[in-house]
Amino acid sequence: MRLKSALLASLACAVAVPAAAADLRTPAPVYQAPAPAVFSWTGFYIGGNLGGKWGRFDETLGGPSSSITFERGDSNTSFIGGGQIGYLWQTGQFVFGIEGDIDGTRLRDSVRVDRAFGPFVAGDTLAARNEWQSSVRGRLGWAIDRTLLYVTGGGAWGNLKTTATFVPVGNLPGLIVDTDKTVFGWTLGGGVDYMLAPGWSLGAEYRFTRFDRDNDVALGNLSVTGGITPISATTNFDTHEVTARISYHFGGGGGGGGYGGGAY
Repeated sequence: MRLKSALLASLACAVAVPAAAADLRTPAPVYQAPAPAVFSWTGFYIGGNLGGKWGRFDETLGGPSSSITFERGDSNTSFIGGGQIGYLWQTGQFVFGIEGDIDGTRLRDSVRVDRAFGPFVAGDTLAARNEWQSSVRGRLGWAIDRTLLYVTGGGAWGNLKTTATFVPVGNLPGLIVDTDKTVFGWTLGGGVDYMLAPGWSLGAEYRFTRFDRDNDVALGNLSVTGGITPISATTNFDTHEVTARISYHFGGGGGGGGYGGGAY
C-alpha cells in the first residue's frame, strides 16, 4: 500500500514539474499601444489673408502721331486683404490641390507731363489704380506632418482704373476721363502652412503677378488748336505681395487622418 502511494506521488510530481517549467518559460503579454493615425491635409478649407503689396507701373499717353511713355523705376506700396477657398489631396508626403482667392487693395500711381509734347501740355496727368485682384491657382507641396511647404501658380485677374486729366489751354476746355477695365495675367509663388490645432492652419505666402500687356484704353477726343484729336492710354504693371493666411479645414484638416498621434 505504501509502495502504491509512493508511486502515485512520484507520477504526480513528474507531471507537475514540466508544466510549471513551461509556465515559467512563457513570457508575460506586453501591451502594445495602437499605432498613431497618420496626419493628412486632404479636405476642403476656407480662410482669410492680410499683407502688403508693391508694384511697378509703366504708363503711356498716346496721341494720333506721338506718345509719351513713363517708365517708373520706383515701387508703389499698398495693403492687401481678402479670402481664399480650396481643396487639397495628400498621397504619401505629396500634397496637391486647387485654390481661388479674391483680395482688395489700393495700389496706385500717377504721372505728370512736364513739357509740351504733341497734343499734351505741361500739367496733363495720368493716374492708375488697382483696387481688387483674384486668382485661380494650382498648389503642389511637400508635407512634413503638420507643416506644408508648397509652390503655387495660375491665372490672375485685376481691375485697372485709369484717370486722365488734361488742363485747359487758352480758350480750349480741359478734359477728365475715367475708365475701368479688368485685366488678365499670371501669378507664381510659394509659401508654408502649419496646422496649429485641429482644423486651423496658419501660413505665409509670397506671389509675383504679371498682368497682360495689351490693355490699351481709349480716352476720347481732346480739343486742340485746329480741332480735336483722339487720345489713348496704356498701363502695364507687375506686382509682388506677401500675405499672412489663416484657414479652417473642414473635417479637422486631416480627412481620414489624425492629429498629434490621436484621432479627431
